Amino acid sequence: MRRLFFLISSLLLFFTKPIFPAFEGESDFVSPPISFVSAFIPSNYVQSKQLLFSTSGSRLYSMQECNDLHTNLLVFFPFAAFGADISFLGSELYSETQLAISILKGTSPLFGLKLKLMRLGIKGYYNRFYASDDFFFLSQTEYFSFLSTYANALPYGYKFKEEKPISTFSSLLRIYPSNWTSFNIKILFSELTGTGFELGSSVKLTSIFSFGGGFSLATKAISSTAILSLSKFDLSYNISIHPELGLTHKLGLVFSKSKKLGTE
Repeated sequence: MRRLFFLISSLLLFFTKPIFPAFEGESDFVSPPISFVSAFIPSNYVQSKQLLFSTSGSRLYSMQECNDLHTNLLVFFPFAAFGADISFLGSELYSETQLAISILKGTSPLFGLKLKLMRLGIKGYYNRFYASDDFFFLSQTEYFSFLSTYANALPYGYKFKEEKPISTFSSLLRIYPSNWTSFNIKILFSELTGTGFELGSSVKLTSIFSFGGGFSLATKAISSTAILSLSKFDLSYNISIHPELGLTHKLGLVFSKSKKLGTE
């Protein structure tokens, strides 16, 4: 039986003004924040799973004030899938925490809704709280995978217009020439940053090891991801090199349980 790979690792880009919370980035439904363009994920990965638990950690650009932690749980039932996750970005002086629950319906296509509660904290100042609901769409076949998210579509909790979080739209297309490699194209748009493109490719080298790389046309950042699959566990390591900000290293762990044969 072919080993299905999954990974955690990647650099989230949070497109915000200084007073905005940083959660205007991509919204994660079927996966934790991963390197979408530099990792190999089989085309039938989501349909094959019954349970996914993942956790990851990194220090963005090697800066102490930018610790990034994320934990996610997603459970699939015959009628729907339900998920919960918590993420943290920052340090003692400045931090952003997010709690979220999500519900997904269907197989392919798969539709999802994510409800988020976000806290922005600055030492010596009062905390600010925001809420939002994001939308998700996933379509997968043997030869391609199309993922689309609309993040922070309906934000609540801001008092002034300039505090309103900026919505983002992202799409990822994976093309599978074979069952061991993929070519990946990601497009991300927000009102603040405009349109950005990322290109990547990934390959499954052996039954327990996969590797890939990616490039951002907007930031000129280069990333690579390696995944080691051991039984039900996937260990991942990602490194991203930004031409001005420097390095980001990210470690991830995924525990997954596949559906029994003959079940949907």
